[in-house]
Amino acid sequence: MEKSLNHLCKKSRSIMNVLSLAPAIFLIICNTASAAALTGAPIPAGMPYDGERVVQQNRHVDNETENDTLFVHEFLLARDVVEREPVDVVESYTMDDSRAWCFVRIHNSEKMQDVYFEWYYEDEQYFRMNAKIGVSDNWRTYSSVGLQPGQWRVLLRDRHGSVLAEQTFDVSE
Repeated sequence: MEKSLNHLCKKSRSIMNVLSLAPAIFLIICNTASAAALTGAPIPAGMPYDGERVVQQNRHVDNETENDTLFVHEFLLARDVVEREPVDVVESYTMDDSRAWCFVRIHNSEKMQDVYFEWYYEDEQYFRMNAKIGVSDNWRTYSSVGLQPGQWRVLLRDRHGSVLAEQTFDVSE
């Protein structure tokens, strides 16, 4: 029964993509736990029924661009990052600060993705770092560079090169 239902769900997903069926109807047909509940069959062990999570997945069917899966909650400069949390958020640095730290808290609704921290010093690329972003509402990661006096900029780019976030700052003597 479960194999037949899973096969039906896969076919229903294809039909939904083609015909743009209403997500509510799709939920009733394709959620194994819902289907089991409707037919009176027991819900399979280990299969959580989380209507909100399923609705979230179905909402994503309508997304048309790759960027829709990433959303930056915070993109901050700090004096340090400890246990993936920014310490002393700043807007500029002095040479007394040995490093600049850039912290990002980001939402990723799909598979693991690459993002890139790009640091620019006096309008020339100084350093580029790849970071892996896992599936999470609040994935946290960071990058840092040693400082020189002058104007700086740090960008966060997705794998397609689109800028997700940007900070500019000065380093004074």
